[in-house]
Amino acid sequence: MGTSEREVNTIDPSTVEDQADRIVVSFRSPETEPDETDDWWIADSEWLQENMTKANYLRYLRRAHAGPVSVGDEWEEFVNCGCASPEDVVLRVEEVVGGSAIGSETTIDVVSRKTFLAT
Repeated sequence: MGTSEREVNTIDPSTVEDQADRIVVSFRSPETEPDETDDWWIADSEWLQENMTKANYLRYLRRAHAGPVSVGDEWEEFVNCGCASPEDVVLRVEEVVGGSAIGSETTIDVVSRKTFLAT
């Protein structure tokens, strides 16, 4: 599901020790900044966020990134937007609560980077 080539994570999320209770992951477009007019970023759309908060996507994130995690970690991923049109996103770990690793019991909250920076 990711956009970049990387080693396949073979860690079973159910075997991870020191599982975080919750992590907050922000997402943004691969472009660092909005255009000059501060127009809408496709990666900040509500429908994209809805796809990223579905159970199957969160399960994928737990499996793909099981193991130690730190604030500031970034992952290049994509989200299926239907009709075979994936949208590239960069996910960034913003908070890790109650442990130091992603496991099968870790709750993952997904927010847009723009929204996270505004808080």
